Amino acid sequence: MPPSLLFSEASTQQDLVRSLIRYIQSDRLAAGDQLPPIRALAARFGVTGSAVRDAQIQLQTMGMIKILPRSGAFVQSVNFAPLVGALTDTMDNALMQADPSLFHLLDARQLIEVECAKAAARRRRLEDLLPIREALAATLAAAEPLDENASTEARMAHYDADMRFHLAIAELAGNPVLTTMLRSLLGLLKPHLVQIPWRPERKELTVNAHLELFEALHSGDVEKVRHRMSQHTGMARDSLLKNMWSSSSMRA
Repeated sequence: MPPSLLFSEASTQQDLVRSLIRYIQSDRLAAGDQLPPIRALAARFGVTGSAVRDAQIQLQTMGMIKILPRSGAFVQSVNFAPLVGALTDTMDNALMQADPSLFHLLDARQLIEVECAKAAARRRRLEDLLPIREALAATLAAAEPLDENASTEARMAHYDADMRFHLAIAELAGNPVLTTMLRSLLGLLKPHLVQIPWRPERKELTVNAHLELFEALHSGDVEKVRHRMSQHTGMARDSLLKNMWSSSSMRA
């Protein structure tokens, strides 16, 4: 059993929550196992009983334990999917509070998408590509009516379809934390990227990029997938930069 971790007054409630999760994991508790009494956990972690009780309530909200009155707390799930759900709820706020620059968001998106695409190419079976193929078809259909005079609704519809395509690739990679991060990044980028005009050359490049990316995934060629995704996400960055320069010139 690992040594106790004493908490200073400055430690946050989240520190205790994380330590309880590590305790469940390190002691290999299974679903249905009972946690030690609150008094024992308080002594172990050097906190008050009320702090342990609050942390257990948070773990119950996350779906990891179940508190039964007069009986105690029991492990409900050793699957850490509830943590991913909690991350989904907080990621957007955390990113906005950090006030990241637009291009930091684009860089983060590219890093995550390239790694996810490589993992997807390694893991993929042909039957796994069906959701990606369906998302691709929806993306191409949404791109069909786009031009420089496209309505906001049409541009939003295309971006939503495009998000589903990229998230389907990320989901195939098998890392729900990266998928959650990507979903938040794409949501934050949406108001900026939908403003880029759909000139004919951009439309052709975008459609071809999606088709080439899917073809590379279908072939299972990891290096080709890496290259295609890097090109595709870099294209979004370049298009946004050009649009920003153009807007600045017009205001000048």
